[in-house]
Amino acid sequence: MNAYTQVMSDRFEVVVPSAPEGMDSVEWEARLELAACYRIVACYGWTSVVYNHITLRIPGTSHFLINPFGMRYEEIRASDLIRIDIEGNPVSQSEWPVNQAGYVIHSVVHSCRDDLHCVLHTHEPISQSICALDHEVIPLTQEGCQFFERVGYHNYEGIVLDGSEGPLIAKALGEKNHTLVLKNHGLLTAGENCAWALTRHQAFIRNAEVQLKAMAAGQINYIREDVMIKTREQFEGGAAQAGAKVRHPEWPALVRLIDRSDPSWKHQILSDVCCLWRVRSDYYLMVV
Repeated sequence: MNAYTQVMSDRFEVVVPSAPEGMDSVEWEARLELAACYRIVACYGWTSVVYNHITLRIPGTSHFLINPFGMRYEEIRASDLIRIDIEGNPVSQSEWPVNQAGYVIHSVVHSCRDDLHCVLHTHEPISQSICALDHEVIPLTQEGCQFFERVGYHNYEGIVLDGSEGPLIAKALGEKNHTLVLKNHGLLTAGENCAWALTRHQAFIRNAEVQLKAMAAGQINYIREDVMIKTREQFEGGAAQAGAKVRHPEWPALVRLIDRSDPSWKHQILSDVCCLWRVRSDYYLMVV
């Protein structure tokens, strides 16, 4: 069995094009990862047409990738993403602008936390309902326990168009939080890659829906603090995915889903050279 057949026989793999001429493989792999994340978010219906944003730091640099302002998430391809520096200056060419609010919020996270490479911000309505409450997040589900002592809160001060709120956002994030409840605004989750940011977004929304329904019912069964800590550590340490082939098995499953429905996220095939590609130990892809 040749290498190509072996790759295609693994259920965690999809075919993607190799890096375009003049672009290194590190940036191209980041572009593929982020483009897939945009398509997955669109698949979940968490979008607000062309608003909100997901960014991913390019490994080994202070630059990050962001969506072209004006494109729907289901349109975005790896080659469409805009590379900008930490000051917001475009490094790659694009006919599209960058959302100023997106740059301001995400640059704060990328600047103050070296461990959070992917930042995902939406105005998804269930999580937005939690943001509108004068109440903190209550971990009420197994998945929700990963947010115990990992959520920061930032009060609404208007649309974030300048750096004046930067210190407050950084303070709310702190050294350990990976999730921000932007009051009367929306949800922000982050992680070392897109899989972490996405799965945390999904888990927060699910717990938020349970919290809202439980509060409406008026009878909440709280989880003990020691149990929440134990469960959080199981998620953070990987025990929650015990037996899985990869750390986040839902990530490659979702990549296969969007690839099957519309493979344009990975742009185009530019060569016929085949090799094996791996993204941060989360899933394999075939580069052709």
